[in-house]
Formats: sequence, structure tokens, C-alpha cells
Amino acid sequence: MKLKKLFRDFGYVISSNALTLLISTMGIVIVHKLIGVKECGYWQLFTFYSSYLGLLPFGWLDGIYLRYGGERYENLDKKLFFSQFVMLMLLQVVFATAFIIVGLFVHNEYFFFIINSLAVYLVILVAQSFFKFILQLTNRMREFSIIMILANFFYITIVIFQLLKDIHDFRSLIGAFIIGNLIATLYGAFVLRDIFISGFRHFNWSFGEAFANIRVGIQLLISNLAAMLIIGVVRIGIQRGWGIETFGKVSLTLSISNLLMVFINAISLVLFPKFRRIKRNKLNELYPIIRDLLMPIIFVGILFYFPISYFIPIWLPKYSSALIYMSILFPMIAYQAKFEILSNTFLKVLRMEKQLLVINVATLCFSILMTIISVFFLHSLTFTIFTIVIVMAIRSTISELYVKSKLNVRFSFELLLESIMVALFIFLTWYLPVTEALVAYILVLTMYLLIKKHDIFSAIKAAQSM
Repeated sequence: MKLKKLFRDFGYVISSNALTLLISTMGIVIVHKLIGVKECGYWQLFTFYSSYLGLLPFGWLDGIYLRYGGERYENLDKKLFFSQFVMLMLLQVVFATAFIIVGLFVHNEYFFFIINSLAVYLVILVAQSFFKFILQLTNRMREFSIIMILANFFYITIVIFQLLKDIHDFRSLIGAFIIGNLIATLYGAFVLRDIFISGFRHFNWSFGEAFANIRVGIQLLISNLAAMLIIGVVRIGIQRGWGIETFGKVSLTLSISNLLMVFINAISLVLFPKFRRIKRNKLNELYPIIRDLLMPIIFVGILFYFPISYFIPIWLPKYSSALIYMSILFPMIAYQAKFEILSNTFLKVLRMEKQLLVINVATLCFSILMTIISVFFLHSLTFTIFTIVIVMAIRSTISELYVKSKLNVRFSFELLLESIMVALFIFLTWYLPVTEALVAYILVLTMYLLIKKHDIFSAIKAAQSM
């Protein structure tokens, strides 16, 4: 694999994710402007619970991803994959039916609607995830990206139409979200139609393949669950400690802070199937190159905080009490980026799922402890928000140390320098006005770039020669 080709392949994915970012931003600024805080709280609750639906395949999709990552699409056994799709969807229909039955015993009309919506969305989500996994592991990133664009485009289009018709209800948002994802899923089925054509002609049950995928993917499933709960338990603690409205406000702040993660996730998606095709000794060379290019981009990207922090409170004044915490949460992307692009990707490529599981479970236990202390003993929302950054920093650092020991690369000084950058950003933005904090951070960023100048140029040169 040529590194130059790798960067060229990012072009379509990043540009498509730029459109997704734009649509997501429109969703945040338009929706939260026009519907009430409580309504947004229920909307955020739906999106929060829906983020855990991907766990119900029990690692099935993760096993497919790990076992077949890097394969070429034309080499896949289409009949086998169709069988896996049918069996997977039958399982999800069983779960969706269980959701509907549980909903019959819920007397709160809002929660009743949310549970039934989750049942419908579950079937759509898992089908879409299957298509996206196949496209991703075979490096068909163009079609993968189109699925993401379609889901967001139709969602925001329907939402805008609803708002023009003066429909300000969180249930209409959920309906638009489900319809957008349904359209994107149908496109995925069309793109992979040859899997269905081959499968219909020669269908057979492949239980052995299903068990093999689940056996491989179950560790990654538990690891992903733990990773999601690291922040999830903090959000649950906020809901329990301060109510649905504060939960909605903090969730909005998290959504804004995670906007740049759209690009980070796009890069990580491209890397895994490509890295599975290269030799082990090349990984030792690639890791420091990618790291030295990634982190300066992240710290420059954090500059987006300043225009966002200025305009969002003006546009959404009713959320201003929670948006002050964005200065704490925004630099969290430095740790998320390192984990997703570097640690998570390389640990999967090196088939270190057990180590990844240990890291996420240990971090989750610490997150639970910190949440209990901050919510139920100290009852401090500020300390609870700080907990999110602390646990993400711990997970990122521990996972990097695992990769460091495996690949024999050195970056201890960089770990310290990056933590100082994050700490200084939080300090400056928390205590200084926006303009003064911007000037101060630019000075700090300039010093960082001067310190890393040699490493950055060396990484660029190495990338050009590969």
C-alpha cells in the first residue's frame, strides 16, 4: 500500500463527511432553536438509547468486520453473506417485537412512543449497518459515504419542511430520522443487490458461519459496549441528578463538541481495511508518521471552538447555561482522535481485541466510580462534566501505551505535550473572554507547532517517499 494513495483515498470520504457535518450542524442549530428544551431532551434521549441498538447483533457484524476486513468485494462469497443477512435480520425482528411488547406496559406516552420508535429503527439500523460493514471492509468508501449522506440529507430536509409547517414536536424529529435512514438503507441494498440475487437463487442456512462471526466479534462487542458506556454512564448520571432538561442541554453541548469527530471517524474507517493488507513492519513506520501529522491538525482544528462559542449562545440563548461547558468538552476530541485513528485502529489490525476489551472495561469502571462521586456525593455538574474529559484522557493514554509496547515506537514526550495543550486550552477558555482566550491559544498553538516543526516536516517527507 502506498501512503500517497492512502491520502488520495481520503478525498471522497472527507468531502462527503464535510457535507454530513454541514447537515448535522444545520440540524443542531435549527432544531434546537425552534423546539422547546424539554422536547429536545426527549429527542436526545431517543438518540442516546438508539446509539446502543447496534449491540443487539451480539458482535455478529464485528466478527464479519474482523474476519473479512481487507478482502476484495469480488472475492466475497455472496451466497454466504446473504444467508448471514437473513439470519441476522430475523434475530433483530425478534428483538423489535420484544420492544413493542415492553412498550405496552409503559404508561408515559412519550416513553411509549420512544420505545416503539426504537423497535422500528432497530431493524433499519442493523440492515444499514450490515451494508455499511460490507462496503467498508471491502474499501468501497464512495458508496459507504453516500449512505451516510442520504440518511442525513433526507432527515434534515424533512425536518426543515416540518418546521416550515410549524410542526414543533420531538416525535416528528424521530419520524424524520427514521425515514432518512430507511432511504439510505434502501440505497445500500441496491448497491449490494448482487448479494441478494445470488442468495435468493442458492439460499442455505449458515449457522456455523454465524457462530464463528459471533465468537470472534463478541469481545469487540463487549469492548464497544464498555466504550459507549464510558460517557453513557455520565450522561445517565446527569439525567438522574439534574433532570431531562439539563440532560438535553448537556447532550447538545456534547453534540457540538463532537462535530469534528465526523472527519476523525471518516479517517479511521478508511485506515482499517487498508492496514489489514500491509505487512507488520510497515505498521511500525506508519504509526509515528500518522501521529505526527494527525495531532497538529487536531490542535489547529480546535480553533473552531471560538466562532462556535461566540455564535451558538446568541442563536440558542436558552442553552447558554450548559454551553459554558463546551470549553471543557471541546478539546476532548484530541483524546478521541488519538484513540479512534491510532489506538483503536491499530489494536484491531494487530488483533489485540482482548487488550482493547481490558482498556475499555477498566476505563468504564473508573467512569462509574467518578460519576457516583460527582453526581450523588458532590452533586456538582461541573465536576461531572470534567469526568468525561478525565476518563477519555485515561483511556487514550493507556491504549497508546499498549500500542507503543507492541510496535516499539516512542512518543512519551508527545503524550505529555498534548496533555499540556489540552489543559491550557481548558484553562484559557474557562477563565478568559472569548477574544482574549483566542489570542492566548494561538500563541500556545504557535509554540506547539514550533516544537513539533521537525517531526511534522519529517512525517510529510516520509509520507511523500512511501
